[in-house]
Amino acid sequence: MVTLDEAKAHSRIEGTYDDAVVAQAVAAAGDHLKSVGVDIDASPLPPAVKQAWLLLFGHFYENREATGKDSFPIAFGVDRLIAPYRRLGV
Repeated sequence: MVTLDEAKAHSRIEGTYDDAVVAQAVAAAGDHLKSVGVDIDASPLPPAVKQAWLLLFGHFYENREATGKDSFPIAFGVDRLIAPYRRLGV
């Protein structure tokens, strides 16, 4: 699990004015990892999975209003970080 404080530290976000947006981006990143077969409920969370979660959070937070011609692909390396932890269906 990535906490609100961890996510804010990762993106150098100070104060509480954006906590709802941060929490939503953290949840969305976790949902994405879960949707591609990563067990995000593991305890402890493997460092590579936590890093992927934080990278996704940062991407979702920084690009939350990406519209028009300037949209950005998901952070390079996320797929590589989570590859060993994906459970693939038959």
